[in-house]
Amino acid sequence: MVKSMGAVSRTFRAVLSLAVPVLFILAGCAAKTPTGEEAYMKALAASTRGVKVYEGFETKLYASATFKSTAFRDAYIERYVKGNQLDEGYANALRERESELSEKFNEFFFTAYTPDDKWNDFAETDSIWKVYLEDDKGARLSPVSIAKLDASDPLLREFFPYMDLWSSAYSIKFPKYSETGTEPIPGADTKSMRLIVTGVLGKGELTWKFGE
Repeated sequence: MVKSMGAVSRTFRAVLSLAVPVLFILAGCAAKTPTGEEAYMKALAASTRGVKVYEGFETKLYASATFKSTAFRDAYIERYVKGNQLDEGYANALRERESELSEKFNEFFFTAYTPDDKWNDFAETDSIWKVYLEDDKGARLSPVSIAKLDASDPLLREFFPYMDLWSSAYSIKFPKYSETGTEPIPGADTKSMRLIVTGVLGKGELTWKFGE
């Protein structure tokens, strides 16, 4: 069902402040947070991108994604451990789990808003959207899994404050290697990679650059 014009207007204003200047918003949050959280907020800002997808002059999708790089995971672990005052045993178990995930997958926390709820179907096998990950050499990866997350989980909003009330959240995992490649993606000489979201309603790209 299409949202009311008032709801769409509120969503437009909310997401407009996110999709393009999301890094500045997150950086601003970091400047106001205690020292224990500042490293995480900076890592979140550095790892997050936003995009709008259009069909003609009509916006069909607002999307944001956080690439869970090793640096991001380290900052996440530090904040989670300190914030919850966890003992070293639990902290080590968390580090081991995140390390295993990082070695197996390229993982993204992904949020999407569409003006019509039925278009927000990324986790469905017959989704109207296709999502790919490409590097600067042209290697393309398809998702291993796209799982819809519980948007009411308070931890999601605590660790990903750019997520608004009108968006759905997903975990998207890609393989670490292409079918024909012997080096991981991204590799030591990878200059950039991009998350491509495409479908009958339009196409958008979120790009991460490395080594700058």
